Amino acid sequence: MATGESRPAEPGAEGEGRVYHPGAGPYHPRMLGRVSFRRGLRDGVVLFLAVGAFGVAYGVLGVQAGLAPWLVILASAVVVSGAAQFAWVSLAAAGAGPVLVAASGLALRHIPMSARVAGLIGPRPLRVRLALGWVLVDETFGLTVAAARRGEADLVAYKAAVDLLLFSGWVAGTAVGVALGGRFDPAAWGADVFFAVLFVGLAAPLVRGRWDLAVVALAVGATFAATVLPPAWRITAAAAAAAAVGAVLPDD
Repeated sequence: MATGESRPAEPGAEGEGRVYHPGAGPYHPRMLGRVSFRRGLRDGVVLFLAVGAFGVAYGVLGVQAGLAPWLVILASAVVVSGAAQFAWVSLAAAGAGPVLVAASGLALRHIPMSARVAGLIGPRPLRVRLALGWVLVDETFGLTVAAARRGEADLVAYKAAVDLLLFSGWVAGTAVGVALGGRFDPAAWGADVFFAVLFVGLAAPLVRGRWDLAVVALAVGATFAATVLPPAWRITAAAAAAAAVGAVLPDD
């Protein structure tokens, strides 16, 4: 379908007979009128708050590592990857090589994640898929998969709303952290523990049956087994092993 061409809203997608313009992209103001978008805003509030807190920690650590404040904020707006950005801050003094190795290892998990989201949203214009892939992180992926399982009518609108809240919280939090600079110690506030709790909370609603539990058990076991690998590759290796098994297991 050519860009700018319209088609009626899909049956069951909002059910209000609106005209949907795929060329407008997922972040067009027209999305505000869609029920799925508003549900995404509701569900994404927790991400705005939680990810914003991590943004503060990242901004503080970036400044403390000697990086230019503008560069720390720009990275949050362009990279949009907390794990990769924290690795960058931690390894910046070691040079570009270790940073690239760490970021590459962490980024490999986006391959199965993006494939899963592509299958959920179905055939869409390239610009829509690229836009949704820009803010494809663990948190938005988890909420999108959960929304698909409960039968959300318009996953594009839903994920777009979640993306906007996560992105705005991450960038705003980074800016606050940069402003705080050395006046704040993330470790003293238990940021590392909060990070783990956040991921457990996002993953828990996705575990519905014995096969899901099997994948969780495998992921935990693989995480401990992966300690023989370089630190940046441990999470990716465990996630890849669990994803490979999960791909062949039945849904029920």
